[in-house]
Amino acid sequence: MPKYDSLGYYAILGVQPEADISLIKRQYYQKAKYWHPDHNTQPEAQDMFQTTSIAYGVMQNPRTRLIYDLLSCVYDSKDFPPMGSLKIYKNQSNKDDKALRVLRQRLCTNKGVRESKDVCNIREAGNMVLSTAISNWLKGWWQKNGFNHTLSAIRFNMQNIYADDADNLKLLIHNAVAYEQENNKEMAWIYAKQAEMLQTTDDHTAKYLQLFIEMLDFHPNKRVVLPYWNADELKRRQQLFPLMAFLIAMLIGVAVLARNGVFSSGGAQDNTYYELRKIGENLVPSDMIESRIMKTDSTPQDKDSIAHLSADCVIYYGPDTRYSPLRKGVKGQTVRITGYTIDKKWYQIILDDGIVGYIRDKDLREGFGNPVPEGSQVYKG
Repeated sequence: MPKYDSLGYYAILGVQPEADISLIKRQYYQKAKYWHPDHNTQPEAQDMFQTTSIAYGVMQNPRTRLIYDLLSCVYDSKDFPPMGSLKIYKNQSNKDDKALRVLRQRLCTNKGVRESKDVCNIREAGNMVLSTAISNWLKGWWQKNGFNHTLSAIRFNMQNIYADDADNLKLLIHNAVAYEQENNKEMAWIYAKQAEMLQTTDDHTAKYLQLFIEMLDFHPNKRVVLPYWNADELKRRQQLFPLMAFLIAMLIGVAVLARNGVFSSGGAQDNTYYELRKIGENLVPSDMIESRIMKTDSTPQDKDSIAHLSADCVIYYGPDTRYSPLRKGVKGQTVRITGYTIDKKWYQIILDDGIVGYIRDKDLREGFGNPVPEGSQVYKG
């Protein structure tokens, strides 16, 4: 069976997934003629004829073929969903949500370690992560084999909050197709774009995602910021309980040292570039901070302002790592510099879709990196 052919439709017709429609038609007519029960008396003829007809029914329509190809990238034959009636995954309140991910966690109980897998948004994930972390830290150690199980569960939960695994790619592609079937092009586009950003290694999946996005023919009439899964916030919630214990111990120690004249408090932290306001779930710079950024006169025609990322990194909403992450940057990605902090430790950059973010100077190199895509706001030479 060819790879990416979960239900074996290509194998049934005797073609590869790259076959053109004319070859598929010829193969279908030959197979249908051979298996037609009017003249084929083999016991399996009726089933084979029907199966061949079903496979051709999917393959002869460009839309259903593309959906089959896309779903075959993330589903196998055992869990392949009904193509014509996909159920939309919703949040824990059973509402449509453009920012869903799969959260995997392990909870230590008196019966052992229980692993869960929940579809949720970042707010719901935060509550579940905090509840699980508190239970593991307070109760896990006292269960059977508690020490080893609790350490293993805590480590597993820390590693599985980034939502960048196969389960999440499956969720994003599934919802993109499901919303397309409901004729909700905006939600289908948002989920497909998130899937495109998430998958980085499989050229086959990337090709079908691109074709699916083109098929949607959806062009937002306003700037759309794709949802971001804030794993750092979830990690902070997991660390909340041990951190509180550590802070209490540290405060007691500081008080003792201060009483003995060993410790003296220093000056306040330099917050020159950290004043924020909250928009939705994101922490972004205040207008006062934005006014302190030294602006450049760069234009999309200006080669001197072009730079590229020296490594995979995080692009932030503001010039400090305490601001919310805007999105992931990819090594070699070409950007345009539009401003910088006075100390030039942070640079303001514009991305292909016109979004403005901030990046540390160590992650930036002068000149072009990867080719600039057509329609990019970075460079129009």
